[in-house]
Amino acid sequence: MATTLTHRERVMRAISHQEIDRIPMYHRADFSVNERIKKKFKLKDDADILSHFDIDALSVSIIPSAQFVKQPDANGFFDDIFGNKLRRVQYQTVDTEVVIEPTLREDATIDDILKMKWPDKNYVNLTASIEAAKKARATGLAVYGGVWASLFTIARSIMGEENFLVATISNPELVTVLVQRLCDFYLEVNKAYFSACSKEIDIFYFGSDFGTQASLFISPDMFAQFFKPSFKRLVNQAKGYGLKVMFHTCGAVCDLIPHLGDCGIEVLDPVQVSAANMNPAILAAKYKGKIAFHGGISTQTTLPFGTPDQVRAEVAYTIKTFGPTGYIAAPDQQMIGDVSAENIEAMYSTIRECRVNR
Repeated sequence: MATTLTHRERVMRAISHQEIDRIPMYHRADFSVNERIKKKFKLKDDADILSHFDIDALSVSIIPSAQFVKQPDANGFFDDIFGNKLRRVQYQTVDTEVVIEPTLREDATIDDILKMKWPDKNYVNLTASIEAAKKARATGLAVYGGVWASLFTIARSIMGEENFLVATISNPELVTVLVQRLCDFYLEVNKAYFSACSKEIDIFYFGSDFGTQASLFISPDMFAQFFKPSFKRLVNQAKGYGLKVMFHTCGAVCDLIPHLGDCGIEVLDPVQVSAANMNPAILAAKYKGKIAFHGGISTQTTLPFGTPDQVRAEVAYTIKTFGPTGYIAAPDQQMIGDVSAENIEAMYSTIRECRVNR
């Protein structure tokens, strides 16, 4: 392709399986890794990181209103916006929130769900969120945004992990109502946000982790029964504002991809290639051209433990397998402290230099 595309054009054309000039890229890393990158390459801020690696897309978060920001007490305990009692603990370099007491009791009824004090559209601080979205748009990169509508994860936290999974069989009506009510909340927040910010973003980005390293948490049939109708509502709302849709789910989710496509989801993230049946060759054989892939460079194996040459080889293989279009290259999880700056440079330089030929 003779024409050099803008960052936004490159991402949007890749999602639409159209011709591109090179593979687009997305960067994700925790604070410690970004600090190391800045020191290594003499960069002043996170914007410099995106520019240094010639990244094509970034994410912008909804900013919650002050009354919904829950601060932990001295022991790390706090209540979230759904009434769950949580404790914030540090795992490696990441703050992790652990549910200590879920909102609903084991004997909860549908009426208990309907009586819950649900947050509303005022959850989003529109003034701050609009400013953040406009700042992201001004970079010239493709922008991912929207409320992180984590239907599966939050539904499990509200009921408790074991109670929720048991209820999918013993009390499916309860699970259905909970997921629908949770979806109503996310639709309300996104309506407020998209009405103000849809012109500043390109892609509605949301997710829940349905996969473990070896298999799904629930069967594809259960996914279709409990979650597919709500996913369709969320996707249709976003498309009504002219947005593309990307869904994040870690783990072994190969068998969910047809259902995601049925919902209108156009991009699968993060493509955790070390999970069962998530090898790029398997996914490409089944779904290439039907859904775009986002991620796919292993943060479990090659990036932390490989040499720069091994990183380059994996990147080249992944691009060849998923590309030349319908693929946005990125680490398959947020990079943490075990990934070297040398391997990060090897990854992004290989992507930039890879020739795109149809």
